[in-house]
Formats: sequence, C-alpha cells, structure tokens
Amino acid sequence: MRFGNLLKKELGELITKQAIISMVFILVIFVSMGQIMGKAMEESFDTSTITLCNRDNTEFTNLLLDAITADGSTSINYVDIQGDDYASELKRLDIKNAVIIPEGYADSVLKEQKPADIIFVSTVSTGGFSSTMSSISASDVISVIQNETTDEILLKTYGLSDEEVARVKEPTALVEYAVSGGKTAKISASSLQAVLMMQSMIAPFVIFFLLLMAAQMIMTAISTEKIDKTLETLLSTPVSRMTVLMAKMTAAVISALMNAVVMMIGFVCYMSGMMGNLTNEITDSVNSAAAMGDTTVSVAQAMSDLGLVLSPVSYILFGLQLFFTVAIGLAISLILGAMATDVKSVQTLTMPIMIAVMIPFFITMFLDYSEMSAGFKAVMFIIPFTHSYTALTNLMNGDMIMFWAGLAYQAVFFVVCMFLAVRMFTTDRLFTMSVSSDSSKKSSGLFAKKAKKSE
Repeated sequence: MRFGNLLKKELGELITKQAIISMVFILVIFVSMGQIMGKAMEESFDTSTITLCNRDNTEFTNLLLDAITADGSTSINYVDIQGDDYASELKRLDIKNAVIIPEGYADSVLKEQKPADIIFVSTVSTGGFSSTMSSISASDVISVIQNETTDEILLKTYGLSDEEVARVKEPTALVEYAVSGGKTAKISASSLQAVLMMQSMIAPFVIFFLLLMAAQMIMTAISTEKIDKTLETLLSTPVSRMTVLMAKMTAAVISALMNAVVMMIGFVCYMSGMMGNLTNEITDSVNSAAAMGDTTVSVAQAMSDLGLVLSPVSYILFGLQLFFTVAIGLAISLILGAMATDVKSVQTLTMPIMIAVMIPFFITMFLDYSEMSAGFKAVMFIIPFTHSYTALTNLMNGDMIMFWAGLAYQAVFFVVCMFLAVRMFTTDRLFTMSVSSDSSKKSSGLFAKKAKKSE
C-alpha cells in the first residue's frame, strides 16, 4: 500500500495537465506535418499533367503527344510561350515550369537525322526540399517524350514493327534477386529495402525519445526534491528508501512509455503521410507484377521467404532488451540527478546521457554495424544503448550471438548501475553529492565574500 501511494504521488507529479497537453500537441504536430509534407512531395513528384508548349506543331509532334496521352495516365496542359524571355512568360502564364518542343523538331529527327533539342524551363526555388523535386520529376516527362520519339523514328524511318521496336529498345530482360541471411527471393532489392526502411526507422526513433524522456523525468524529479528539501522529509518517513527508489523509477517508466507511445504514433503518422504513397506505389507495383504472371514474388512473401518477419518470440526478446535499455538510462539518471544542486546543473548533467544516446542512434542509422572496423565495433559495443538500436536488425538477420552478447552486456551494465544507485540512495551520499553550475558557484562565492567582509 505504501508503494502504491508513493507511485500515485510520483505519477501525479510527472503526468500533469501540462504534460498531457504537450503530448496531444506533439501528436497533432506530427500528424499535421506528415500530411503537409506528404501533399507537398506528392505534388512535386506528380507527372500526371505536363505543361507543354508545342512550337513545332507538325503531324509528327502531334502524333508523338497523342501517344503520350493515349493510356490516360498523363494529360497535357498546352500553353503558348512567346519569345525567349522565359522569366516573363512563366510569370505571365502563372506556371513554374514548362517543356518546349522547338520549331523544326520533326525535321531534325526525320529529315536531317540529327539530335533535336527539347527545352525545359523551370523556376529555381529555395523554399525547401519539396520545391526542388518539381524540377527533378520533370526529367520523367522528358524521358517519356524521348522514348516516344525513338519509337516513331524506328517505326517511320526504319520501318520496324512494334515487336521489333520493343526488341531493339529492350534487348535484355532484367531479372532481380534479393539475398538476406543466406536466403534468396525473386524480388528487386531496392523495392524491398524501401519498405524495410520505413519499418526499421520507427523503432530507433521510439527508443531515442523514450531514453531522453525517461532520463529527463527521473533527473528532474530527484533534483527538484533535493533542491526543495522535500526529499529529506520523504526519506524520513517510515518507508524504506528502496520503496521510494522503486516508486520513482516505476513512475518515470510509466510516464516515459506514455510519451513514447505518443511519439511512436505521431512518427508513424508523419512517415506514413510523407513517404507512405511512395512505399505503397513500390509495394503495389511489385504485387501487381506478381499477379500478372511475373514470377517475381510479392513484398510480403519475399520478407517471409528471407526471414525478415519477426516472430512473437523475437518481439518478446526485443521488449526485454528495450526494458534493460530504459532501466540503464533511469539508473544513470538517478545517480546524475542526485548530483544536481540547481536547475542549470540538471541541464548540464543531462548532456552525458544525451551524447551516449545520440551517438549510436545516428551512427547505426547510416552505417551497418557488421561492416564497421573491429576497433569501431568495440567502441560502439561499450555504449549500452547501441544494442537496442541494432536489436531488430540482429533478430531479423538471425545474428543471435550478437543479440545475446548485447543483452548480456546490458544486463551486467544495469546491475552495476543499480548497485551504485542503491548504495547512493541508501546512504547520506545522496545529500552530499553535488555538481553546481558556474553561475551558482559564482553567486555562492560572492555571498561568501560579502559575509566575510561583514564579519
């Protein structure tokens, strides 16, 4: 009952109205940003409508443009760009870019048999990443025009049939296989990696935010009670210090998990809104190819064949490693929080944990642990938080030796940290340990000087 009362007290201090409002605000921000980014990227990569000026206007170019719109997936917005002052013309027509087929295009291709120019005019924007994508995606439009021009040349100039044109343009057929964990599946590796990237980015972000939040909460709770002298009163009650310690850590874990769930949901919504359409297109294209008789397997089947689908046991093991990760972060935060003497020193003491969490987070995001040098692997292995970032990869790839080694190291690291935390919390060192900020040192020094002069 005493533990329950203490836990209720700690949760009341951590999970306040302000904290709940912050969680809701963060979730709304993530969802809104995902929708905004997704819409911007969808518009930037959209090539369903081409803004085009046909200055040649011959039977050849008209047939060419009719071929582009024949399947109904692409429409052409015809504009009349006059002269070479493209800046004024884009402004007058209120467009950002345009493809121009110059006069004499057909003669160059059919009669003179030399490369013909295609002009692409685009507004240079510094408004962000999505604004540059419109220029990049326009290359797809130009590729369509070039491909159709090639088809017309082969059909009209050389008199080839449609089958012969297809054979000349694609004399080889690409057959792709993906290999993982000693297994093989008939699927494009790039298509599979696009889907895996979406899935693999969620867990590290959740771990990252969970560690930072849990550390910040427990350090703030301990340091605030120590500064306000309420910790001494709490520890003088007829309740064991271990009960107080466990209540604080349990409350911090519950609060951190709530924030992590909100962060995870928000990040999933953000990534789904921003990149969901691209991933769905890749998955749909592969699945449709399999449905049409292509021996290429679907994405889901490929992941199953390659062993990239986690079993319930794997999720339990990952949860166990995540528990040790959070527990280590809390134990270290408990020790550092007890050293704080003011608010500024709390911020200073948070820095070591932030660095230890951020270094493996960013490194494992861009580098494969198995491909690192032996020395670099050793350094990364020493950091206990590294093993949670690589846990899912190890479980998917079946590298159980690395997984169990990391879990064992985390267990030992946790026992050592908890031993130090318990020793500190059950003795008077909790009140004597301190790390003051520079400002507090200066103010205390100034006060001492004034007191000495007054004497």
